[in-house]
Amino acid sequence: MQPPSNTHRTLIVVMLMAVMVISVLDKTIFAFAGPQIIDELQLSPEQFGFIGSAFFFLYSVSGVLVGFLANRLPSRWILSGMSVVWMAAQILTAISTSFYALVASRMLLGAGCGPGTAVTQHACFKWFSPRERVQPAAWIQVAIMVGAIAGALSLPVLIQHTGWRVGYLILAGIGLIWLVIWLLIGREGQHDDTVAEGGNGTVPYRHLLLNRTFIFITLAGFCTYLPTALIYSWVPTYLQKGLLMTPMQSGYVVMAATVGVIFLNLAVSSLSQRALKRGASIRMAMAVPPAIACLIGGAALSLMGLLEQGLYSTMALYLVGGVVVNLVPAFANSIVAYIAPPKQRGSMLAIHIGLMTSAGMIAPHMVGQAIGWEGGDLVKGFELSIGLFGIALLVGGLLALRLVDPERSRRALTLVTSNASSSNHEPAASQA
Repeated sequence: MQPPSNTHRTLIVVMLMAVMVISVLDKTIFAFAGPQIIDELQLSPEQFGFIGSAFFFLYSVSGVLVGFLANRLPSRWILSGMSVVWMAAQILTAISTSFYALVASRMLLGAGCGPGTAVTQHACFKWFSPRERVQPAAWIQVAIMVGAIAGALSLPVLIQHTGWRVGYLILAGIGLIWLVIWLLIGREGQHDDTVAEGGNGTVPYRHLLLNRTFIFITLAGFCTYLPTALIYSWVPTYLQKGLLMTPMQSGYVVMAATVGVIFLNLAVSSLSQRALKRGASIRMAMAVPPAIACLIGGAALSLMGLLEQGLYSTMALYLVGGVVVNLVPAFANSIVAYIAPPKQRGSMLAIHIGLMTSAGMIAPHMVGQAIGWEGGDLVKGFELSIGLFGIALLVGGLLALRLVDPERSRRALTLVTSNASSSNHEPAASQA
């Protein structure tokens, strides 16, 4: 079969980026609609925090289960099914009239979005060889940020002029348009199960999951996601109800952070890709940057949350921390894809992302509880949580810097595969 053209490869990546943009819009509309939802349904901070966490109740479980399916089924059909679930969840939210209905709709959306990043990255990686993957992985990550920018610019205006319920219905319609186009042009890449990627062997999951590189890059990702998850729930509410910004001003803050994330991801991934082509080690080019990002982000968020700051210094520290930590996911996904055998890449990415994003079950609920600890003071409760998340990032970054070594891990896992293969052939050899 003739290999696909670069034009079609680019088109597929664009479609994968588009679905990630839609996914982010579907998730973040709840955050921007938060003040309206709180007022209309008379929700307490604890209830709103619980709804924010409910999105993640099935997120990780669904991500892992569908990730195993991605090892066997075409990514094209998995992405199609997920988009249908997203549309159903948006419609259900639009007609919700109670706390429990919102919890159910957010859980459904979480179940649909849970596999999104892993399946999209897996589908993307099928079109690139192992040493070409950092940059396309970064483009997928950039798409998430583009979705955040689009949400920051459009969702406050949309909600203000149409109401949050119509906004949800409009997003469902956008998802339907993407699905129709994807069914027409979606296709699978050919970079699978090749000799260059380690052959057709598999490794027992206990070796993959207990590998120190997997453990500590996933831990770093988990710490990163603690503050990141708040963008889907508390951040716009903190900016509007806590710092008394207008909806558009809060959108500009989110947009500023997102633009910074895009430029940082593209710049650092480009430098990493160039270093790899010049012969740099995988550890220096792929493992050190996310570890350093955790340390810088952790320091900024700790200062913001645990020390008294003025408004401008608070915003500056939040933007620095929020921007830098979002460098981690693209590199972490590339590291997991590097050490995992091709046949297990989909499931390992899903497990990694599922464990990482499980932080989303904790973070929004913790903010709601912290606001209660602070006597209902939204600003103090939010900032206390951010400070604690910053400390977690410092710990995760130090451990990743010391213990994440993709090349060493890949050699060890390849040895496990070789030993298993030789053991399987010994009886046949003795009979011969």
